[in-house]
Amino acid sequence: MSTVQEIARAARKLPAKARLKLAEEIWFSGVDDKLPVSAAHRQTLDERWTAYRGGKISRISRSELERRLAK
Repeated sequence: MSTVQEIARAARKLPAKARLKLAEEIWFSGVDDKLPVSAAHRQTLDERWTAYRGGKISRISRSELERRLAK
């Protein structure tokens, strides 16, 4: 069986679009819809969704996200 490092090396050789699709597949393979969402997290998500739908906040670009995370 391949190690995580071997898989990562192989993934780096894929085109960017394929790497993103692979990342998505890996991410969703770990999602378990049966896990409960805490009341506090649900409240935060609901507040943010309401603010977005009401035009109080907007989406940001990937480059803007990267810039903010780099700070």
